[in-house]
Amino acid sequence: MADTNRESAVVLGASMAGLATARALALHFGRVTVVERDALTAAIEARKGVPQANHAHGLLPSGYRILDAWFPGMMADLIAIGAMPGDVTGDFLWYQYGCWKLRAQSDLAGIVVTRPMLESKVRERVRALPNVELLDGHDIDEPIFDAASARVTGARVTRRSSGESNIIIADLVIDTTGRGSQSPAWLSKWGFGDVDEAHVRIDVGYSTAIIPRRPGDLYGAMGAIIAGTVPDSTRFAAILGAEGDRWVVTLVGATGDYPPTDLAPWREFARSLPTPDTYELVKDRDPLMPIQSYRFPANRQRHFERLKRFPLGYLVLGDAVCSFNPIYGQGMSVSLCEAKALDDCLAQGNDELAQRFFAKISPIIASPWAIATGEDFRFPQVAGRRPPGHALISSYMARAHRAANRDPVVLKRFFEVASLLAPPTAMMSPSIAWRVLLGGLGAPQSDPSARLRAETAVVA
Repeated sequence: MADTNRESAVVLGASMAGLATARALALHFGRVTVVERDALTAAIEARKGVPQANHAHGLLPSGYRILDAWFPGMMADLIAIGAMPGDVTGDFLWYQYGCWKLRAQSDLAGIVVTRPMLESKVRERVRALPNVELLDGHDIDEPIFDAASARVTGARVTRRSSGESNIIIADLVIDTTGRGSQSPAWLSKWGFGDVDEAHVRIDVGYSTAIIPRRPGDLYGAMGAIIAGTVPDSTRFAAILGAEGDRWVVTLVGATGDYPPTDLAPWREFARSLPTPDTYELVKDRDPLMPIQSYRFPANRQRHFERLKRFPLGYLVLGDAVCSFNPIYGQGMSVSLCEAKALDDCLAQGNDELAQRFFAKISPIIASPWAIATGEDFRFPQVAGRRPPGHALISSYMARAHRAANRDPVVLKRFFEVASLLAPPTAMMSPSIAWRVLLGGLGAPQSDPSARLRAETAVVA
């Protein structure tokens, strides 16, 4: 029997994944309710439900394009209040595998802005949609499951201020509650079996300071990634420009090498990085607020697509499906790509929605999972079975990193893959592989202040 219900939908969680999901659902349902535990005020501040919000966040070009298409004018609004736009390789600096990547135009547009500001602007746009309601300050108790029809029919929620419980009836409920999602437990309780999970433990820690930005900082770039070479180094820095003439400086240590939060040793951690640029930026500037820390234990993927049966009227999206080592900046963009996949699936009808949706997001997840875990497996301390060919691929990718120091074609392809605009296999295409094996074509760039314009770049 065809499933034709399209009156109402409920989204559990109002983080970036939940907001993007609401935007997709609003195109197909008469009413969309987003339920969120936190109070959603107009203040631009980190929420309790997003403990990593004060740290550096990357919005990849794939995610940027979806937001720009779904919310016309929002990027201009962000730029007007101080967000920094630019080209991912022309305006952002990358020091990896012992060298600076070529600073060349790639036509991969991006923006750097704090996570609280970005989320607030997306939430503002979602709240303005006429058929969307944001129900904040409510605990999510559980979805309502009807065993006779094998369907989720709504969700039970409780107002935090009064303890009053309520059931919201819905034709579709989507869980976007993140890593703490109870979907595996609910599915088991409803009789759908256990969800297979994959874990790659990385034990990464962040410590972030927000400091004033000065003219001429970082060679005029909008940010930088400065990383030691794995496996000899476990340390990284992510420096992102932010509204209010600030830098978000996040120091990162993997495999338990956690950066401190006291200012003097935090600065010494910055001094230990492979270039002096991070230390020069922070050595004489006091943070505008206390240094914040965050720890992330493991990459985790839940294979909902492997269940033989799945309830009607129910889906799971975002970090509740798969969460990646955050140092690669993939989380928000993957969630946006999944929300766009949901939009596409709904446009094709309701029948077998869960099967089609999980099949469609599987390749979306596979690429960033391969990138994140492939990099993490370079550390000998990281336990787990390496995929077939890991050593060969790791060696090849190390050569590709170094070839991107001189070759704009390799550079652009690398960042198309890193931005989730091309699959990892695109790095192995003959037109790229021969350049990588030759060490790249063109002159190496050792000065990050130099910038190669697109018209001077070698074309494949």
